[in-house]
Amino acid sequence: MDTTDTFIQADIPVQPVEDPLLEESGIRLSVLRLDLLHPVISGNKWFKLKHNLAAARRQGKNTILSFGGPWSNHLHALSVAGKNLGFKTIGVVRGTLPEPLTACLADARDAGMELVGVSRADYREKTTSAFITRLRERYGDFYLVPEGGANLEGVQGCAEIPALYQDNSRQENFDLVCMACGTGTMLTGLSLTSQVPLLGVQVLKGEGYLAREVESALNRYQLKASCPWHIVDDWHLGGYAKVSPELMVFLTEYEQRHGIILEPVYSGKLMYGLFTAIKKRDFFPQNSSILVIHGGGLQGLRGYI
Repeated sequence: MDTTDTFIQADIPVQPVEDPLLEESGIRLSVLRLDLLHPVISGNKWFKLKHNLAAARRQGKNTILSFGGPWSNHLHALSVAGKNLGFKTIGVVRGTLPEPLTACLADARDAGMELVGVSRADYREKTTSAFITRLRERYGDFYLVPEGGANLEGVQGCAEIPALYQDNSRQENFDLVCMACGTGTMLTGLSLTSQVPLLGVQVLKGEGYLAREVESALNRYQLKASCPWHIVDDWHLGGYAKVSPELMVFLTEYEQRHGIILEPVYSGKLMYGLFTAIKKRDFFPQNSSILVIHGGGLQGLRGYI
């Protein structure tokens, strides 16, 4: 299948950020605007999906099944990608389907995705062969995409992202590339092809959790990182999707100053953590040039209104 991007924005800008704090600290900051890829399939989601969609087509599968929560960026993107490319999609949702549906799930349903709510206990079994066998008995011969696109195909897609900031036409040579991390799939993929060191900001609570996930993925797929990488695991503000009044004020002010919308689960915590660290003046070397990858997922903002 040709998944080249008839409905995906090809020219992704790297946008410099101008801010008095950055000028005072001598830090140069830019944003890779992956959020502009597509109105729905934005950020890293397309990169995690594209090789999975191609594999499904090669295998002759017409149905794709995956997993996510009530505000899943992954299911939201998959529903629209499937609609555009002629796949039936099934979303297995953590917990009973809410009534009314969240805006995220309503969008997915309207894009043709069949939604299936399962108990949290059953959802924890989503990677087991017994649970997947029950799903196949019910839904037939589907192509399975793990939650968040966290498989080898997702890693391979994310390995294409560094080409967007290592293009010879770019004027800036970056010292560090930063991204928010949930499953670690994007960081794993970038580590294969990036010539610039990587910093992942873990959005889930758990000391050392994500570093172990990335190491495990590299070993499982017999891959080798081409650059140094590091994960900060204490910028999560209390855990996944946890927010503070200070974070929400920061997001509003950031959008007003820079014209870039952030959401509080991923990109917002990443940028808030970076600015907090820059204020302390002891985290990044002076005169560093930092690139932030905007991971998209702005549809999730509706859950905080």
